[in-house]
Amino acid sequence: MIELLFLLLPVAAAYGYVMGKNSAKNLAHEQNRKITSEYSKGLKFLLDREEDQGLEHLIQLLEVSADSVEHYLTLATLFRKRGELDRAIKIHELLIEQPNLETELVKSCRLELAQDYVMAGLLDSAESNLVVLVKAGFADAREPIIQLYSQTRDWEKGINMYEAYSDLFVDKNSCSAIANFYCEAALESNDVLLLDKATKLTHQAIRPLYELGLDAFNRQDNVKAIYYWRKLLSEYPQIAPLIINDLQTCYKSLNIALEYYELIEELLPNSGVTIKIKHCQGLIEAGETATAIEFLTDSLKREPSIRGFSYLLQLLSTKNVKIQDVLGEIDHLVTSYIATKPDYQCHKCGFTSHKLYWLCPSCKTWESVVPNRGLDGY
Repeated sequence: MIELLFLLLPVAAAYGYVMGKNSAKNLAHEQNRKITSEYSKGLKFLLDREEDQGLEHLIQLLEVSADSVEHYLTLATLFRKRGELDRAIKIHELLIEQPNLETELVKSCRLELAQDYVMAGLLDSAESNLVVLVKAGFADAREPIIQLYSQTRDWEKGINMYEAYSDLFVDKNSCSAIANFYCEAALESNDVLLLDKATKLTHQAIRPLYELGLDAFNRQDNVKAIYYWRKLLSEYPQIAPLIINDLQTCYKSLNIALEYYELIEELLPNSGVTIKIKHCQGLIEAGETATAIEFLTDSLKREPSIRGFSYLLQLLSTKNVKIQDVLGEIDHLVTSYIATKPDYQCHKCGFTSHKLYWLCPSCKTWESVVPNRGLDGY
């Protein structure tokens, strides 16, 4: 009998192991079934617009498992797309209150919550959540908070945020935005020192140098205007049409027109048709009209331009009196055509306008709207 017991001990141990393993599987299966059941109930309540009961079930489920967070985020995104922002907000608020979620996941949920608030027009609530993220060094909050302050025109808040957390705002787009915050604040307060601060960011933006040059030009400080605008052209030659005429006035006022045309020569390799026309004007002043016509004709063969063609017609009419009236009429038609074309275009979203916007009205990007190039451009 004892021998039989000893023989049965290994069998009993194996049986106990198998039963224990099956019991653990059954427990896990039961837990998964419970999670699925609660999750389904929560979804049904939410879809039936019974938010309170739905969220109660979701809260219970979150306490059971944090692995279902992605499902909630997907659901909240669905509600947001449908315009049911109150539901999206409730889900995101529920998620960020869970103590068992990873820190980075909570930050992502808070960012989604801030975007819900923006879409709902609750800008103060959006700002408070974005500020929390900026203080935590969350880089993904950088663009949304810049867009928020751009929308609310809270230039001072944007500047204070940058000065407190400058390490987070070092990319080119952020520097362009912050530089424009300084410029807007400077124009409102008439404080030129703010423009100087805007030139000291990690990346040089267009507008600070433009505004500093314009301020000097309006005060008839031609030397400073030339300094700022030449520096601007060296980095951003594409904006030459904005300032080239006023810059020419500065040089002529100082009786150094020769240096102006030397600048035009420097800009020629990377310039549009505006600079080419200025080069032709310099040649004409030097009595070299034929050279100017030849230069512009060759340029237009390589890079066709309606504005360049219009100017070429004007040059040809001065050389041939017999066809002056015909060329003048053609030039009038060309000029009328040019007037219908936009002067500026956003290089990011393609928005076009006859007016310069420092902040693109379409994609809300700072300094993306520049003078148009190409066949109809400058």
